[in-house]
Amino acid sequence: MSFLKNKPDSSFEYKLPANFDANNPEFAIFQNVASEPCYLPKIKFFKKVRIATNSVVFNYFKIIKESCISEKNYQQYQKGYKFFLKFIFPKFNFSKKTFLIITDEWTSNYYHWHIFALKKLAILKSENLIENSLLFLPKKYQRYKFALASLEKFGIKKNQIVFLRRKSNLKVANLALVDAQQQHQKLFCETRKILVENTVKKDLGFGDKVYISREGQVLRYVENEQEVVALLEKYGFKKIVIDKFSYNDQINICRDIKYLVSPHGAGLTNILFMAKNSSILEMASKPDSAKTVTDYYKLAEMLDISYFYQECETRGKVRDFHQGSLLVDLEKLEKNLKLMLK
Repeated sequence: MSFLKNKPDSSFEYKLPANFDANNPEFAIFQNVASEPCYLPKIKFFKKVRIATNSVVFNYFKIIKESCISEKNYQQYQKGYKFFLKFIFPKFNFSKKTFLIITDEWTSNYYHWHIFALKKLAILKSENLIENSLLFLPKKYQRYKFALASLEKFGIKKNQIVFLRRKSNLKVANLALVDAQQQHQKLFCETRKILVENTVKKDLGFGDKVYISREGQVLRYVENEQEVVALLEKYGFKKIVIDKFSYNDQINICRDIKYLVSPHGAGLTNILFMAKNSSILEMASKPDSAKTVTDYYKLAEMLDISYFYQECETRGKVRDFHQGSLLVDLEKLEKNLKLMLK
């Protein structure tokens, strides 16, 4: 499948959450996401350029804009010589093969790796650019087991990866860079297909109702988790701490889930492995009015997963969306469970 030969740019129409209540102010964050433009990805080729350790591409004193995560970052790097002095140490490269770049300054975390880096890799794979190319990665990615394990599923061999140390740059003769910042349903579905179909199926015995716990985390954990788990168990859910499992086991656990409950966090990225027509309930703190966070709602919609939402009271020393812990209203949770399971 070539994504570059699909129809011109279109839009994706989002449905409201399955438990949406127009009279409940908790659901106000979903009222302005009825549709979103979907831009076709583009692969751009460059010759004789350098890649910095932070994945920004440049040529002499010119920054390649498409490699930056934002206009703000692009302007910052292009201004003055600080960027070029920071990444001054070269790594010699004598290969004439095309280099691929899928990373940016955010993709070292679990969510951005799956949603942005692997999306780009799916595009490159669709154009048959993987087999005879080399993949650039910052050296720190050697520590990320999920990154290396997922690359194998796309057909990337270890000898194809070129790691670059901190504050260095790598000069390449040919570079393929994907310009695909927007969400795209077909890309997420293809990414899911590649990851799941290239994982040997294994039954780990957790069944089709799972609660992903943030036990042991310092952010966004559930304050009254003991009571929450007791309620969930009444409805047949099993508690897991997902990051304690291998990458393959995470895929196998989630591919069998029909009903998932989880507080907002990286664990919800694993809905990428869930099948169509499954359901999730996301529990989250009240978002900042200046920047609403609907990432997992949008991802669920594009994967044809039914999405339920529950806003929770924020606790903790720092009471904001990203750092505060959650106090879950059990009565409200039970009501949402009944809606989801009916």
